[in-house]
Amino acid sequence: MHKKPFNLLFCASLLFSLGSNLTIPKTIAQETTRETAIAQRQTRNNVSERVAAWFESNRDRPTKLRAFVQRMPKGGDIHSHLSGAVYAESYLEWAAEENYCVNTVTLELIEPQECNGNEAIAAEDLPKRTDIYNAWIDRWSTRNLAFAGESGHDRFFNSFQGFDPISSLQELRGKMVGNIANRAAAQHIFYLELMLTFQGSEVRSLASEVWDGDFASTRQKLLTNGLPQLIKEGQKEVEAIAQGFSEALGCDTPNPQPGCEVTVRYLQQTTRFKSPAEVFAQFVYAFELVQTEELVVGLNLVAPEDHPLALRDYTLQMEMLQFLNRQYPNINIALHAGELTLGLVPPSDLKNHIRQAVEIAEADRIGHGVSIFYEENPLQLLEEMKRRGILVEICLTSNDVILGVKGEDHPFPDYLQAEVPVTLASDDEGISRIDLSNEYLRAAQTYDLGYLDLKKLARNSLEYSFIGGESLWQSSDFVTMINACVDDVPGGTLSQGCNEFLQTSDRAREQWRLESEFAEFENLSWLR
Repeated sequence: MHKKPFNLLFCASLLFSLGSNLTIPKTIAQETTRETAIAQRQTRNNVSERVAAWFESNRDRPTKLRAFVQRMPKGGDIHSHLSGAVYAESYLEWAAEENYCVNTVTLELIEPQECNGNEAIAAEDLPKRTDIYNAWIDRWSTRNLAFAGESGHDRFFNSFQGFDPISSLQELRGKMVGNIANRAAAQHIFYLELMLTFQGSEVRSLASEVWDGDFASTRQKLLTNGLPQLIKEGQKEVEAIAQGFSEALGCDTPNPQPGCEVTVRYLQQTTRFKSPAEVFAQFVYAFELVQTEELVVGLNLVAPEDHPLALRDYTLQMEMLQFLNRQYPNINIALHAGELTLGLVPPSDLKNHIRQAVEIAEADRIGHGVSIFYEENPLQLLEEMKRRGILVEICLTSNDVILGVKGEDHPFPDYLQAEVPVTLASDDEGISRIDLSNEYLRAAQTYDLGYLDLKKLARNSLEYSFIGGESLWQSSDFVTMINACVDDVPGGTLSQGCNEFLQTSDRAREQWRLESEFAEFENLSWLR
């Protein structure tokens, strides 16, 4: 199961409630309150079913369904890479602001101090050269992939190299987060977990000085030879992003932009195609940073899973995580695993990546999970993932573009059938030229999902997120809220007990917000 802190307040209130009910009968007012709440919940259920009926009646109208999923509350996007989520147009705008130039032949950025070549033009002049401008957008994304002259896999991952000079600028990270948060707010997404790397090169430089092949001794050497200072530097980076985000969106002004209302947390990235010394050092840093910085709520292992070094060291990296998980038992782990398919790698590399992520590294969530049916004994693995509550982050467009896996060849419906928890995620909105609403629409159209199915996917995004605190729900079937809020109606006035509980849990507050937004959405006039 995903890691959540034990809620002593809830247990205390429950024991008090049970004790009280043994000696004090319910008053007429209490009975009336409960009956009213039950009636209101039934009304809510009836409204949800009416909205579901509207959805079905318009299933053959993709235009209307797009408007529906755009407006539908979607909770969170919990699998999103910061640099890949920004659209190329924004990067070019910032390149102009930073006085970069562009090489019109190689389509590469040129730093301001080197803007003196005959083939260079100022980035701010690029919109005047629409042929070059459009070629640049194609170069930094999978737009017009049919004319790219390379596979979707290669174009996707090569895009990162193209905009790296801009995306790696520390001073722009706040703007990048703000850009993504505004887009999320426009889609009624109000929680983001963004993947990025803090102090990456600095940690990797430290690695070679202390690595001896032994996990325990190397960890100790890292902790006594500079890693604590890098943790402090990482925290400063987090603070700088928060400040840059607030300034970019005017969050402390009378006219804040919509993204200011989006809750943002971060996952520390570890790059999988580095040497064992560098990967291990990054892992140790990630675990230490997560337990120190409250806005960094977990870690992830990223980069192409089919890279030769990633394939060679996959089991070793899972063993590293297993060791560190024992040292830091309350740290959340999400892993890209199974972002593979037959032909991209040999069959031998398809048989155990998801299983090792689950059983060795003990991941709380799996990103992609496309190759599940190439695993040894996949049905048993699905049952294990269901039992342990390991959520799979489904990225439909990304899997189509990178792996060529879509439609009936994608295991998404098999995860649903096996009752493994899943949610939809964008992966890299900017590179893929999509948004999360597109993924909801795609899931509904491709797999015949209804509104209530989409609603559960949205709820899962928060239930299995890494934000802290107890869940609003008694169980992951989302039938009954926790006792403190069981008689409260989302969108209505909070009882004292429910309000007190919500103040103890960031997770529950986000979940209550989602339920309140569902109540508002389902009562829109055009859905009646």
